[in-house]
Amino acid sequence: MRRFLTYAILIGVACSISAGAVPGRYIDVEVEVFESWGFLTWGAWRSLPIDLRTARIEPLPDDEVAALDGMRAECVSEIESEQAVACELLEDLAYTMLRSYRIAPLLGLRYRVVLTNLTESYLGIVLSVDGLNSNGNQDVAGDASDRKWILLPEQTVYISGWQISEDEALAFVFTTPSLSHVAVAEDRGRIDTYVYLLNPFGAMYEKGTGAGEVIDQPTVRIPFESATTTPVERLTIDYGRERVTLGLFCEETDGPGIRVLNVVEGTAAADAGVRADDVITYADARPVNSCADLQEILDSKVPGDRILLKIHRPDRVFLLSIELEE
Repeated sequence: MRRFLTYAILIGVACSISAGAVPGRYIDVEVEVFESWGFLTWGAWRSLPIDLRTARIEPLPDDEVAALDGMRAECVSEIESEQAVACELLEDLAYTMLRSYRIAPLLGLRYRVVLTNLTESYLGIVLSVDGLNSNGNQDVAGDASDRKWILLPEQTVYISGWQISEDEALAFVFTTPSLSHVAVAEDRGRIDTYVYLLNPFGAMYEKGTGAGEVIDQPTVRIPFESATTTPVERLTIDYGRERVTLGLFCEETDGPGIRVLNVVEGTAAADAGVRADDVITYADARPVNSCADLQEILDSKVPGDRILLKIHRPDRVFLLSIELEE
């Protein structure tokens, strides 16, 4: 008996199992999905591979540079040890770094964002998903007025949902646009991380919240004032689907065809009537004996194309034409 392999035929490209942390100047960012083992709620978190798309730097505005020069002048005088650590990060700060990455989402799976502070100072982090601040569920302005997660020196935190209140959150789940928590369609498909450095001499007022596991643990306010109005680093991870979507999970069988394990609600396959336990033997008149065979056919398609599937059920065999979506 050959070994069964399970695939996600979702976006026209199979995800590898290699880890993919995004290395920033001040933080590392990672996106993990929860894969259930099918028994109760057991499972494990797995890191998704992330590909770099673009990177650039932009000079900070003149008023920001002038304010930083003032802080650096104060840093020369005698200061406390905590201030000294924050001062070190400001020594050569004159620009903001912007990087753009790409991941392939696995529809229907829960995910979380892992943030690691690479510095020995406090950092203020705004984590935006689909344009909403994960800390408070409000639109993100993109400046220091946004509520921040506060990361302790060298701390790693796991953000798994939009924090609505001190003890309530909405879980992150990769889903189709029609089922998104976010109302504005053009904002969907992006994870943005904005990084702010601590002002060593600022009036400590509440601009942040201690970061931890969002779902099961209440958060605690931590005073934080940013050294700049604009973020000093921004990491964008695009998970919008670029290629065609079918929207089913499949496994190989002992004989001809592949078996559908699950169909994601709201996708092309679900709308067309594909069901779990259906067996697909042909696609566009080509035999399908593995999930990779179906994947190869999908790779040749673009949004708006159609795919013709031959489907076997216990009571009948029929052809099903499906329009593929982005």
